Amino acid sequence: STWKLQVASRGVLDVPWEARRSNIIRVTRQECDECSTLEDLYRDNNLVFLLFHERNLVSHHAYKGAIVAGFHEVCKDLRWSKVTCGIVDMIEDRAYAEKYIDPKTAPAHIAVQAGEPVPSKKEWIQKLLDKPGDKGTMLWHLKQQLVPEELGEALHISMEIARPDQLEPLAKKHEVLLVANLAAQGGASRASVESFRAFAQQLFLLGKVPAQVPVSQKTGASKKAGKKQQQLRQRARPLFVALTQDSSSVPVPRGQMAAFVGGKSQRAHELKAWDGVENLKLMEDVALAAISAIPAGKVLTDKVSDL
Repeated sequence: STWKLQVASRGVLDVPWEARRSNIIRVTRQECDECSTLEDLYRDNNLVFLLFHERNLVSHHAYKGAIVAGFHEVCKDLRWSKVTCGIVDMIEDRAYAEKYIDPKTAPAHIAVQAGEPVPSKKEWIQKLLDKPGDKGTMLWHLKQQLVPEELGEALHISMEIARPDQLEPLAKKHEVLLVANLAAQGGASRASVESFRAFAQQLFLLGKVPAQVPVSQKTGASKKAGKKQQQLRQRARPLFVALTQDSSSVPVPRGQMAAFVGGKSQRAHELKAWDGVENLKLMEDVALAAISAIPAGKVLTDKVSDL
């Protein structure tokens, strides 16, 4: 049976487990378990990717169908991220769409930050038009809108990796790396990976784990200094990592979780079964212990966004 995360919260954490896995909330004035009004969606979610479409027309039009399918793929990729997706069916809630788009251009999607639509550029939109529904292009466009100056996967809270040799480069890029070795005979179970990433998202969205940690900071105005600031902002973002395959050389034993602080491995902790919520507190404790272990003398970077 599919385990449903039990939380007392708002926004994307409120909706049923299946809606969280698809990362799509139905935006409407009607009432249902996985629904939200547009106003509530904006209030409870800082970053929103919103699609306007007419459900009954999509199946009869390849171009429109491709855009809607691409939107679903992008949202699934972002399911445990900082971005919440919403869909407005203009048959039911045309007024929502008319606030932002010409209904004749539907299906159309917009990015929203802190309740305000984020502008795009003609050349970016042209790329979307050249490849309707292409997931890679849509993700690229969303990053251009929301995190144009950031290195790495700035919209993500967690990631999964299958190669243990990917850990060291990540530990060099992030001051705090939080690694769970979920490998098992035949590979990690999808349930364990999804639960780990869902918990990481919950800790982040509820403010249990900070979005930024202290790192060394040097200021400057040159182009090189600008690149350095990007690297520092990336370094300041904690990252949760699910390791799905391991080897004898992995510093985190199978079935355990450990943090890397400044590239140095901290004490590992035994993970519990993933069909309950015990690991949520364990993950929070490991993260906060890692942050408190950051050497003295490091300071927060200049905050450039709410990410």
